Amino acid sequence: MKWYYIILILVAIALAILGALYTTPKKEVVETVATPTVPVKTETTPLKPSGGVVVYAYRDAITGIDPSIEFDTGIVVLGIVYEPLLYYDPTRDEFKPALATSWNRVNETTWIFNLRKDAVFHDGTRVTGDAVRFSIMRSKLVYEEKGIGPGWIWDCLEDIHVINETAVLFKLKYPAPLPLIASSAYGAFIYSPNVLSYANVTDILDERIRLWFEFGNDVGSGPYRIASYKPESEVVLKKFNEWWGWNIVNNSKAPETVIIKIVEEPAAQELGLLDGSIHIATNVAKVNIRKILAQGYGIVNQTTFHNYILMFNVKKWPTNITEFRKAILHAIPWDKVVDFAFHGFGRDASGIIPFGYPGYVENLRYEYNLTKARKILERLNISNIKLEFVIVSGYEEEERFASLLKSSLNQLDIDVDIVALPWEQVKERGTAVWRNADEAPHLIINDWWPTYPTPYDYLYILHSSDIEWNWSGYENLEYDDLIDRAFQLEGIDYAQSMEMYRRAQEIIFEDAIAISICDSIQPYIYDTDKIRFRDEAFNPLYMFVVFFQYVEVVS
Repeated sequence: MKWYYIILILVAIALAILGALYTTPKKEVVETVATPTVPVKTETTPLKPSGGVVVYAYRDAITGIDPSIEFDTGIVVLGIVYEPLLYYDPTRDEFKPALATSWNRVNETTWIFNLRKDAVFHDGTRVTGDAVRFSIMRSKLVYEEKGIGPGWIWDCLEDIHVINETAVLFKLKYPAPLPLIASSAYGAFIYSPNVLSYANVTDILDERIRLWFEFGNDVGSGPYRIASYKPESEVVLKKFNEWWGWNIVNNSKAPETVIIKIVEEPAAQELGLLDGSIHIATNVAKVNIRKILAQGYGIVNQTTFHNYILMFNVKKWPTNITEFRKAILHAIPWDKVVDFAFHGFGRDASGIIPFGYPGYVENLRYEYNLTKARKILERLNISNIKLEFVIVSGYEEEERFASLLKSSLNQLDIDVDIVALPWEQVKERGTAVWRNADEAPHLIINDWWPTYPTPYDYLYILHSSDIEWNWSGYENLEYDDLIDRAFQLEGIDYAQSMEMYRRAQEIIFEDAIAISICDSIQPYIYDTDKIRFRDEAFNPLYMFVVFFQYVEVVS
């Protein structure tokens, strides 16, 4: 998913309880653990951060803002412009009302959600049951008909019946954990059906709807609306004063304007912090963090479900040989990955599902053993070869991991050609495995974060149907069937579904198809003279989203 890290960095940070936050005054180290009209977009002069303006430096260009289709970095915008029916807090294992005030299960396949009566969209129209049905059905149908977006989360859905303006009935094809699905970070946003008239279309699947959104328009109901959209450089958000939640949040110091500035290089983010043009940074050189904190800046260390998955091209020689892949995995000095590649901002991974996430399995790790790796290669009679390893340019973690792997494999007479590319080009090279496997690299890293809490989210990226994210080219009908059945069983027999997911991970491990190299910790460095965070400003399920309604501007 996502873009740039450049300067090498170092700091060891103890793993914190998910989402726990601690704050102290500046000059000490602050550490926190973590009538409808078409909106008209005009070019604007970049705002200077002053008064109620907060600048959030994000490292990746925004890949899209269609609330039904976007399945990548656009979450950083969508997460505060749109709202789902409810939110889920994995740190407390509890749901929080959003556009729905209550929900209850009528029977195993029927749920009723009651909506807020005072919620309005940014175009001034009310949030209604019709809007809920329209939004969710579009997400579902776009995926089913075009194979794009996160609409797979609604596989269980048969239909939505509008009871009245403020109540909807979900009819499911099979039992499923609907509240979790309705709180998804992708594909569950509710928006105004007036988008049809704004885009001048009648068909819910018409591509012009997506184009209308990508022009920089929105019809969400969140606390901020899009004022300016330049996905390669910055997105300007303005406070939506009619948001239903301001009285509940009771935050008179919430920013009037939020600028999400795309700053790819760590050095530039650090400079912005120091000169006051940036207030929140996500990608400063970790080696400099201690020095920055000593100057009075604060830090939120968010233990996340964001991991980095190493994938092998199983359609290209020699990574199409299972034993060869195992030799590579035995050649990785796993005890150095977290400290060297991630500078302590992470935890040792196991399998491909991160620690603390549903379906996590312990001890799916390969032993670092060069002797074993060498014997495998001798048995295969493979030596003096070159492997291509594609990583994201500017992703410091990937760069340092690649150098670690290259150094180790050199001892086995294997050369590694490290190719660093922008994120979109990395994705293009990854998906090439389905067009011409020889054009795809031997190894590639796909970093992943949650959609909603189900093991299927991480395991599906190796499903033979997922040609968008399955960069290994792995095709195993037994595996596909196993995770598909487990997914449909979650709402019927959760324990059995988890056991099936475990077996699926064991298959991937035994076949040496893909493995997570680290579960990451995300540091947010911020100016404590400018802002303060409330606990609710961060939620690890909604990666890189800062809920600015819970941010206080103090100067």
